[in-house]
Amino acid sequence: MIQYVFIIGATGHVGRELVRQIIGEGDWNRKIHKNPTIIVGVASRDQFLFSRQGLPHDSVGEFSRRERTGEKYSSLNDILKKVHEEAADDPGKGNRLIFIDATAVEMLDFHRRVLRNKRWGVVTANKIPLAGADWPTFEELTSQVHRYGFRCSVMAGADVVNVLQDFRDVNDPVREIYGCFSGTLGYVCTELEKGKEFSAIVKDARIKGYTEPHPRDDLNGVDVARKLLILSRTAGFRISMEDVKVEPFIPRTYLNESDIDKFLEAIGGLDNHFRERVLALAKEGKVLRYVGRLTVEGGKPLARVGIEETGKGGTLGMLKGRDNKVAIVTKSYPSERPYRIEVPGAGLEITAQNIRRELLYLLENRIVRTI
Repeated sequence: MIQYVFIIGATGHVGRELVRQIIGEGDWNRKIHKNPTIIVGVASRDQFLFSRQGLPHDSVGEFSRRERTGEKYSSLNDILKKVHEEAADDPGKGNRLIFIDATAVEMLDFHRRVLRNKRWGVVTANKIPLAGADWPTFEELTSQVHRYGFRCSVMAGADVVNVLQDFRDVNDPVREIYGCFSGTLGYVCTELEKGKEFSAIVKDARIKGYTEPHPRDDLNGVDVARKLLILSRTAGFRISMEDVKVEPFIPRTYLNESDIDKFLEAIGGLDNHFRERVLALAKEGKVLRYVGRLTVEGGKPLARVGIEETGKGGTLGMLKGRDNKVAIVTKSYPSERPYRIEVPGAGLEITAQNIRRELLYLLENRIVRTI
């Protein structure tokens, strides 16, 4: 079986790295892969390339680096129409076409439209559609496990999504989920423990590429809330974004500043606050962590993200740098020994690699690569 892929967001950081890996690691090579991955399409915000037989590697690479232009489109429906017409719903003899969402924008309608075609599928690292969908739509998409892959939407290298799906399928009800899901905020917390100033840490993290273009988009806690929501829903809890109580890492008044330079200057006013708080906690053997937590009280799920004070040697307190960790409490894994998953924060390389792994999960009759 050949797996054809169309990468949406191919000129972004994740998309460009994904193109590099698929070509550079030989995923397309039929001599070593019985299930080769063939790139038939790539798209940016307003242009795309498509060939039913597969695009030349040099064309794909140049397009992803913005060195080659493509055909203009006004909406993603234009792409679906083009693929439908030229591929006649099927890129070739029963082989599946997977659309990869490597964007960070609202794509829910696109995901649903793709899945209406039984020979098409979706792999996404994009949290926004899943967090914005209502419960019936979330179930409609994610229940199609061989056509809709979303493991990379939370802790891309951790496989926490499929672990929760497994617990649900074997009827081991989840009673609590908690963890540190932001490598950026984990980095901030552990650097504070070293005595560094909060504002300097944020500036350094931005220079290193750890933050969003505007650091407030990390510090507002919304990204962590989306991740907690996706995990909670995957475990079977019918909650929405409005049900997640979000306490930002910093006071909300700072988050209103849209100018990045002014924002970075303003948060210097928090340096003394964090210094004093971290020093006081250190005397008690505690540290700060930004935690996403789902609990069940009286049969009702309660979801919250915010700063917590935790023991330095505890499950979350021992984390360093950008490492992520999740703990899951079920009937089989009680609170004193929860199911734990810990991984380094997923950068571009790890995210792209795990999109490729997700493609393998979606394969029918997968055959392992020849050594």
